[in-house]
Amino acid sequence: MFTDISLQGQTAYVQTVEALQSQEITRCIADVSGSFNRKIIGERSYWYYQSRLLDGRVHQTYLGPDSERLQALIDKRKSEQAERGAVPTALAQHAVKLGCEGFLPLHLRVIHKLADEGFFRAGGVLIGTHAFLAAGNSLGVRWGVGERTQDLDFAHAGKNLSVALPANAQLDLHDAIDALALGFVPANSLDGVRGGSWVHPKDPTFRLDFLTPMTRANQNLVRVPAFNAEFQALRFMEFSLEGVSQAAAISRVGEPCLVTVPDPARMAIHKLIVCGLREGGFAVKANKDLAQAASLIAFYAARSPEALAAAHADALSRGPKWRSQLNKGVALLAQRYPTQAAALA
Repeated sequence: MFTDISLQGQTAYVQTVEALQSQEITRCIADVSGSFNRKIIGERSYWYYQSRLLDGRVHQTYLGPDSERLQALIDKRKSEQAERGAVPTALAQHAVKLGCEGFLPLHLRVIHKLADEGFFRAGGVLIGTHAFLAAGNSLGVRWGVGERTQDLDFAHAGKNLSVALPANAQLDLHDAIDALALGFVPANSLDGVRGGSWVHPKDPTFRLDFLTPMTRANQNLVRVPAFNAEFQALRFMEFSLEGVSQAAAISRVGEPCLVTVPDPARMAIHKLIVCGLREGGFAVKANKDLAQAASLIAFYAARSPEALAAAHADALSRGPKWRSQLNKGVALLAQRYPTQAAALA
């Protein structure tokens, strides 16, 4: 269910992550993601630098009236930005050539833009198939599951977030999605709930879904203040979001970026828990969850059974509802992947 990525490929991926982390650590005001904007007032042109602050506000810095000298400085700044991104980009593309799993270029563009807007700094987490692919790269393997997906799944852990965030780290999710300039519009989720989903008008399968753990109120939508938006609530979601780490989103083309992803062992158990919840329009996702869970379990059973056992025991310790739902998932797993189900016996 998996094959090892070559040592050279694993090294290139690790170097990509380290290069991106180094960029993040050394970020300063001069490195804040943004764009140069020119405004025409009367008969004169003026330059501004527009960026988004951690609290989500858009900030414009006045640079001065248009001139050859200012234009040269702007061109130099753009060139320096390109040079800074050249090293991790080259490493990421090399990693893909050596066997690491790359995202679709358009998907990377969406993820990268959200990262630039501060989505992950505000507590966002990449989940779903893209997190599964990133987990393979981090574990040094390529999955045998070949199914691709057109949807991008994101989450916020709410009170379960296990990483420290900058003070007032926020963004307006609606504005960030509009900034993609891809035409995404709000849409119903697969179970008919209005909110927490955006869809591309020309390709209904290309959608962005935003999830968060369900609260005791059992509401289908939960407002997440950090993003000034409502996320779809999913039962048992908190399990996979209690242990998160950084990974690199990479592709054969395009600039890579750092993302926050769930712990792969917890991801495996969580997929078993939720696959039994998938009904109606979610049936396809249930099959995908099973295949991905089986792949992750196969890896951990062979390479790190202790980590798998710890995640499994944690889920079982959370009460009868958790045990019942997990047992349903294991029973479904046993029907299609008996060897992997036996690893949880």
